[in-house]
Formats: sequence, C-alpha cells, structure tokens
Amino acid sequence: MDISKMKKVLLIAVATLSVAMCLFSANLKAELNLDSLKKARGYDYVGVFQEGMAEVKKGAYMFSIDKEGKEHWADREYNYVWRFSEGMALVRKGSIWFFIDKKGKEYWKDRKYDGVGDFQEGMACVVKGDIWFFIDKKGKEYWKDRKYEEVGYFQEGMAQVEKDSIWFFIDKKGKEYWKDRKYEEVGDFIEGIAKVKKDGKIFYINKQGKIFYTNKQGEIFYINKQGEVIKEEN
Repeated sequence: MDISKMKKVLLIAVATLSVAMCLFSANLKAELNLDSLKKARGYDYVGVFQEGMAEVKKGAYMFSIDKEGKEHWADREYNYVWRFSEGMALVRKGSIWFFIDKKGKEYWKDRKYDGVGDFQEGMACVVKGDIWFFIDKKGKEYWKDRKYEEVGYFQEGMAQVEKDSIWFFIDKKGKEYWKDRKYEEVGDFIEGIAKVKKDGKIFYINKQGKIFYTNKQGEIFYINKQGEVIKEEN
C-alpha cells in the first residue's frame, strides 16, 4: 500500500472512531439525563425510551415522558404503564387492562380485560377470565371461542398457543399447526426456525414442520439454518 492510500485509510479509521465516540457520548449523556431527571423529579422508576416515550413511576402511579421530559397522562392515576410498541402502550387502572396511543386516547377500557400484551405484527394477546385470544388495532377479537389457555406473540406470522396443556402454533388466519404432535413447549419463530419440546427432548422445526435436530434432555447444542449441528456439549 502506498503512503497516500495509507493516509486515506487512517483518516477513514479516525473519522469512524470519532463518530463512534460521539454516539457513545450521546447515549451516555441520555442515560445521565434520565438519571438526573429521576433524582430531580423524585421518580421511583424510569424505563427506557421506545418509540419516543419512556415509562416512569412516582409513588403508586405510572405515566410516560417524552424525550423533552414532558410528562403525559400523569393525572390519570394509572397503576401500570408499559413502553410503546407499534404506536400503542398497555396500561392498567385498578384491575382493568387496556391500551393508549401516543395522544393519550384510551382503547377498549370498557371490555375490562384481565391482562393484555404488546402489539406485535399488528396483533396483541389479551385475556378475560381464563380465556386467551387476540385483537387487532381496530379492536376486532380473534379466536375467542377456541378458549386457549395461554397464547404468545406473533413472530414471523406465527404465534404460540396452548390448549389442554398442549402447545402448538397458529397463523394470522387462525390456522392451527402441529396440534397433534402434543408439544410440551414451543418457542418463537426466529429466522424461520422455532425450538420445541416433547417428552423431555428439545428440537427445532421450520415453518413446514420439518424436524431438524433432536437431543437428549440437558444437552447444549447449536445448529445452522440447515439443521446441521455445528457445536455440541455434554
């Protein structure tokens, strides 16, 4: 490499390092500002910013703050507020769970849900009594009549559900997958692969239901996307 090229590479490296340091300093400053804000205002808890808002707690109640430090819905006496996901945040007042948007509009408070989850891929899980089901952002309820005992979040178009102590998957059209396999546990699909458990054995499946690898209980192993074991430990 000649001297001019070497100088150019060094200048790029220095510039990249400077940008990285600036970003680190900005992030550190943001964290210090939140810490200072917590002390100055007497907050008992300050969460993290997500979609421009962070949840905070003061005394018995929670509310949100924006990145300018402005408090939102602090006068509503919510007992619980979570961070925003897809423009909506779950909140609880008394024993009733519902949602708010960033303008503070409340959604489906009259339904008196016993629990709600974040919106993910346009759907949120909710529970009323012992029955879990889903709603979309228009408030339409899905598969309530199936009386699922527990459900997870949609991830890559699929969600985990449980009925009669059996775990399986559903898609956004409500089609059920591999219910007959009677899995004891199922995980999220991540890059097209999900971890499942049956008879104490852990293995992986893809979205076509193909089994990639099985193991004995307690083994630790790693696989690639083709299902090939790349590392295994006893």
